[in-house]
Amino acid sequence: MPRRPGLTLIEILVVLGIISALMGVVIPSVSAVRRSARSVQCLATQADLHNAAMARALSDNEWLPGLNRTGLPLLESVSAAAGVEGDTTPDTPTSTFDWISPSIGSSVNLSPNRARRTWQIFEDLACPEARRFNDQTFGFSNDLRGDFLPILQREGFRQISYLAPATFQYAGPRWPRTRYVRFPFRGPVVPPARYLPRLEKVGVQMATKVFVADGTRYLTAGGVLDFDVDPAPDYYGSFTSSTPIYSGSTAYGLGPGVRGMDVVGPGREAHAERRRLSYRHSGSINAVYFDGHGGSITEEDSRADATPWAPGGSVFTGVAATPESADHHAEGEVIH
Repeated sequence: MPRRPGLTLIEILVVLGIISALMGVVIPSVSAVRRSARSVQCLATQADLHNAAMARALSDNEWLPGLNRTGLPLLESVSAAAGVEGDTTPDTPTSTFDWISPSIGSSVNLSPNRARRTWQIFEDLACPEARRFNDQTFGFSNDLRGDFLPILQREGFRQISYLAPATFQYAGPRWPRTRYVRFPFRGPVVPPARYLPRLEKVGVQMATKVFVADGTRYLTAGGVLDFDVDPAPDYYGSFTSSTPIYSGSTAYGLGPGVRGMDVVGPGREAHAERRRLSYRHSGSINAVYFDGHGGSITEEDSRADATPWAPGGSVFTGVAATPESADHHAEGEVIH
């Protein structure tokens, strides 16, 4: 039989070129589909957390779980740590700002141990795009039993996935300090003077108010990622944020900043890693609103409109506001 001619080098190169071209088309498409699926899963978890928190609020005379409700007894005790250290219940807040444990702890069988419960919240309820792990804990001297360190060393604590806007958690600036934790400082927006964290106070248009959104804190100026293990942390803890319209936000801000009341001064360079950790869905964040619907918010939009991030009746002060929000709102404007 005559021998069949083989492929020439040119033909092989052509075939390889076609395969490479097809892979160049297919692989990005598959990656995009996977990213989309991860975003959908992230939004679904946020929706579950929202539903659980709303059910808790409706069973508690519309009080939002968090700092001024489930966390308040810790602040009123002789020692906040005494109320949460060691083994308690799945619903016991891990800190004063923790609204997740009181909302969903029993239904998803969270651990009664505070450190393990924190790990489960960061790990089992994580956004699939939240892939970085914390480098260390902050305020470890407050971990009286030393429960966090073994978990950090053996398993690691994943980055924080979700943050609720703290403006809905604090009481208005004129409530007596003896009972409620008041809004602590003048920022871009100030809640109504007599605001309390109850559903009826959130605003008339609940579909415009964000209940929870993607977000990670705290990333230090040196690029070290940590989370606060103090039972009564300052300002936001691991469960709330100062919102994207605050220029010094440790979750969304453009500058490295400092812990607590951040200041972004002239010459501060954009902190790309902080933005990547929070705006992790192709430069956007997912959010679920108080009425239960969810969606995606671009980085630019999140920094511009104060409406989603503050209760109805709040006043835009412009103090430490992002340039985008300062352009979008007039000083003294009432946010509806």
